[in-house]
Amino acid sequence: MEHHTLLSFRIAERRLALPLDAVRYVAPVPLLESPVAAPYFVEGFFDFQGAPVAAIRLDRLLGLGDVKPGLYTPLLILADAKQAIALLVDKVDGIMKVAVSAIQPIGDDETLNGCVVGRISDRADTVYLMEASCLLLAAERERFAALRVMQERRLEALSSDAVHAS
Repeated sequence: MEHHTLLSFRIAERRLALPLDAVRYVAPVPLLESPVAAPYFVEGFFDFQGAPVAAIRLDRLLGLGDVKPGLYTPLLILADAKQAIALLVDKVDGIMKVAVSAIQPIGDDETLNGCVVGRISDRADTVYLMEASCLLLAAERERFAALRVMQERRLEALSSDAVHAS
């Protein structure tokens, strides 16, 4: 029997999951820098291993309301380096192993902007399975790429200023 290993988390009172291999790290929210031209669902950028990563408010991106991030808000840094995004979520529930046959098809009214690809019953709870590659539209990915370039230039300017100051 074939299984999927998923990372289960919560946002705006909904339980969601991503394939575990789509998540690179789970980390606390670092200090974020908000660029002026960022979309409303971008909380800000942070430096991760020398590259800028956009912290996305999943609650806003999916139209689930507005949940204010706290001091210990988890951040799911996605494995896809091309997207260079991280998701702000309310809580990480843990890792779950699910049989492929247990993933139910999703109705058109449940797709949350086309990101949800299936539903899983877990005891008395429903877990919505998301596809990481569907989170952003092509236009949003292009805009993020431009914002990342701006952020990289700012980081480079800071490091060259620090070298000149010493």
